[in-house]
Amino acid sequence: MKNTFKLLPGLIFLLVAALCLNARAGSINIIQYGAKADGKTVNTKAIQKAVDECAKNSGTVIIPQGRFVTGTIYLKSNVTLYLEKGATLLGSLDSADYTRNAPATVKCMDTHSRNGKPKTNTSLIYAEDQDDITIAGEGTIDGQGDNKVYQRGDNGHDRPKLIFFISCRNVVIKDVLLTNSVFWMQDYLGCDGLTIQGIRVVNHANWNNDGIDIDSKNVRVSNCDIDSDDDGICLKSYLRDTPCENVTITNCVVASNCDAIKMGTPGAGGFKNIAISNCVVHASKYDNFRHWKTKDKFISADASMVNGISVECVDGGNTDGVVIDNITMHGVQTPIFIRVGNRNEKMNADTARTSGMRNLIISNIISDQLSRRTSSITAIPGSYIENVKLSHLMFDIYSEGTKEEAAAAVAEKDNSYPSPHSFGTSLPAYGFYIRHVKNITFNDVQFNMMHTDLRYPLVFEDTHYGTLNDVQIKASKGETRDILPVDLKVSGSTSLSIDHKSIN
Repeated sequence: MKNTFKLLPGLIFLLVAALCLNARAGSINIIQYGAKADGKTVNTKAIQKAVDECAKNSGTVIIPQGRFVTGTIYLKSNVTLYLEKGATLLGSLDSADYTRNAPATVKCMDTHSRNGKPKTNTSLIYAEDQDDITIAGEGTIDGQGDNKVYQRGDNGHDRPKLIFFISCRNVVIKDVLLTNSVFWMQDYLGCDGLTIQGIRVVNHANWNNDGIDIDSKNVRVSNCDIDSDDDGICLKSYLRDTPCENVTITNCVVASNCDAIKMGTPGAGGFKNIAISNCVVHASKYDNFRHWKTKDKFISADASMVNGISVECVDGGNTDGVVIDNITMHGVQTPIFIRVGNRNEKMNADTARTSGMRNLIISNIISDQLSRRTSSITAIPGSYIENVKLSHLMFDIYSEGTKEEAAAAVAEKDNSYPSPHSFGTSLPAYGFYIRHVKNITFNDVQFNMMHTDLRYPLVFEDTHYGTLNDVQIKASKGETRDILPVDLKVSGSTSLSIDHKSIN
């Protein structure tokens, strides 16, 4: 009996070890296949062998503590890539380590050139037509895009994305830190069932450093912290007649030097059933490429982003059913930019068609406005944005527009890239410029003027059935008053009212 008690601690240890081994059954540590954590050795073959082995019966590929360099990894069905705390997966500095991929399931401007030939399509982690794939853990994936070998300028050639998943189902990206991509950070094209949760992105290594790019359906993005040089969270729509749809984005913090939360471009298939809520937007503390204040003397802050919220559809698709609620924004040149255009960025086989947009609700927004590029809602002649409701908005406006700007005509720019910059340095309004819109409501809106601006608070051109309720202007000296018909610039518009009283 005494000997049994003496053996008991050892038996318990063996039992616990056995249980742990059983719990980790199906897991493969890349060290088992010869991976070296020296930050120099290219471990692509070792990591891919671990992925291939796990894919046979489903399992987890473990990236342990250390710095592991790799080229393209092909993630496969039923495999989780798990980065332990202290683990860093480093993108190779040799372009030859990134395999060129010609997607078989889709053909669009994201994957092919206008002549139909596949683009370079390189990425650090790649998957196409796979099921139940996951990237998770407390570690880091670092593309090393800040290295001089990849500094090739805006839209520079031969630069891999960090993650590129095409036509995959049930994708999970969770908890990891993603940083220093050579190009876009992550691109999810034509996927069904995508969850991005609790990740952190720091992406200021290169031009075109987006945070998250999504053209998929049934998507949930939550509790993420995104800091990017280019667009922060960007929904895209490459696939004709296939909208980016059923997307929720919530509880995220987004910093950007470009657009923080954006739909488009492109917009070939449009956007449908999009809900964005409870997010904080601010300018990034990193500004390695943009330097907006040096390019525009009317921007009143050292650090700023172009747009806080953008809804764009300019390539023949239709957008229907967008709700954006509870967003606070700081360091924004243009708080809200909504645009239907006729750019038609398309494959040669496509025929041109007109974009459309309807049923938008934007509410509970607090923002500053640091440029003369006013918030705007504009379509093009012959195509109207329909059914727009804006409520509970409060903007601190820092511009100092002139009478000349208030009187200036605004070119249509229907085939240009959608951006407030396409309209020049200013618009005739300091609050909202509205053109080619039907059925629009402003309710409980306040413009807080930090300086004197001689432009109009609101301009309506070719706008029909517009209602303003409880819209106020707080002058720079502190007086607050309700908006009056004399405050508006109206042309080619019908059925407009202020506080239930018709003005035309």
